[in-house]
Amino acid sequence: MNGDRLIGVSVAVICLLAAAGLAEAFPLSSAAWSEAQWVEHCKDVRTTYNPTAPLRTEALTLKPDDPRFVDFLYWAWAIKIIEHQVEQVGGTEWNGPTNGVIFHWAPGSRWETHTVVPLDHAIRHIAGEHNWQDNMFKEFFEKFGPVEGVNIRRRLSVDKPPTWTQFLRHIGGSDSPYYRYVFHQESAIDPVRRRVTLVGGQGVRFEYTFDRYLQEIKEVLTDCKAYQFFELHDRYGTGFASKTGWAGQPVPKP
Repeated sequence: MNGDRLIGVSVAVICLLAAAGLAEAFPLSSAAWSEAQWVEHCKDVRTTYNPTAPLRTEALTLKPDDPRFVDFLYWAWAIKIIEHQVEQVGGTEWNGPTNGVIFHWAPGSRWETHTVVPLDHAIRHIAGEHNWQDNMFKEFFEKFGPVEGVNIRRRLSVDKPPTWTQFLRHIGGSDSPYYRYVFHQESAIDPVRRRVTLVGGQGVRFEYTFDRYLQEIKEVLTDCKAYQFFELHDRYGTGFASKTGWAGQPVPKP
């Protein structure tokens, strides 16, 4: 089955039986704040972004045309909001949902969380944006025939080996050398072109538009969960996160 036929296929067909004895709850680190903790921290916060009402706890409403936005992107980069890893279907060392692909966001931070995305979305992300090829994972694909140097979308199927479930177990299992290695992170922000460059394991490099990058951030942040950004922006002004040397400190020469 080629990649085009995968779009729209029900992810239910990729269910993976969870191993007995694994944890039932998503294993968040002790650094992660609960939703109740976020609400408590935000309830009395008032900034120029929310002068008369509490910050929204269910959505991130900051728009790309807001004068705060470029600083916001640099702040989100600094706290590693969109760093994430892909887990095996059903969860890595826990009994998780099997109705999609699990993305584990901002591990080890107060923002740590997970989301479950449809299989077709995950395919567009890891096969399209990352442009992974089968020769990047030879030890997996050579078990199913010659390595061809083609996009993994052309090699993987929903129901015929090698399957997406098998591949996600290979890169997202607890013993996989790829589990933390292939997650992506920012390497540059270009306010003029309105592009963010990202890099990841296996030599991956690609770009997001600001709008696409914002989609990733919204997987994790709400207005409330960005309350410290709004406080910092009011305190220091535009450029505090995005402009080197804004406070007059010396900037090292290249």
